Amino acid sequence: MLSILTPNSKTHYLRSDNFNKHHPTMLMIHGAGQTGNTWENQFEILRDQTKFNTIILDLPGHGKSSGPGCSRIDDYKNFLKYFSDELDLTDLILVGHSMGGGIAQLYTIAYPQSVNSLILVATGARLRVAKETLNLVKSDYHRFCEIAPSRAFADSSRDELKEEFRLGLLSVPPEVVYQDFIACDEFDITGEVEDIPAPTLIISGDQDILTPVKYGEYLAEKIKNSTLQVIRDAGHFMMKEKPHEFNRVLMKFVKSR
Repeated sequence: MLSILTPNSKTHYLRSDNFNKHHPTMLMIHGAGQTGNTWENQFEILRDQTKFNTIILDLPGHGKSSGPGCSRIDDYKNFLKYFSDELDLTDLILVGHSMGGGIAQLYTIAYPQSVNSLILVATGARLRVAKETLNLVKSDYHRFCEIAPSRAFADSSRDELKEEFRLGLLSVPPEVVYQDFIACDEFDITGEVEDIPAPTLIISGDQDILTPVKYGEYLAEKIKNSTLQVIRDAGHFMMKEKPHEFNRVLMKFVKSR
């Protein structure tokens, strides 16, 4: 794992083998309270690709990255700009999950010339968080971590995945998770999402109760050059629940570019 110094943070990231600065770079952004481990089943097939690079990062305050995290998705977008500039990434395939999808959308709107294409996973143009969830994260984080897996995964998903998810949440400071959820709750670009010019793949899980399929359908309706793929029997973390199907959809889109 590599690292660079960014404002208020030492940011850690994984980089694919044989990195070539002349090729597009797939930059994968995890969601609220998560780490780059979100994409572990994707990195195995992406790290050896020769037509594009892959970078998976831990956002500030998450995983191996230091820093306080951010309480606004716009601030995460600014961080991503700094990170991209430091690594001289100018031809990006942005992949964002949930909150990461919000970051990717804002980045694409702000810097359209830098984005080759966009992949939005289990996300929306707004990302409201229930007040009960915000209160529980603040008052009893361990209890939140016990409850969260049942909402994040389809009922049919393996118990091992749910336990891994619970332990992953416990590894992120509660105050960082709370800030992430505040950032999500205040995120709303329903008036701007039509401005996204990049070719866009939208992936939704049909059992996702956090960002239901209707969120993906809204994005597909508003983003002109977009397609929607729905993965069956999968919840909010379909890249872990149905990795083979997710990877097939991902690679088909990328290879078509």
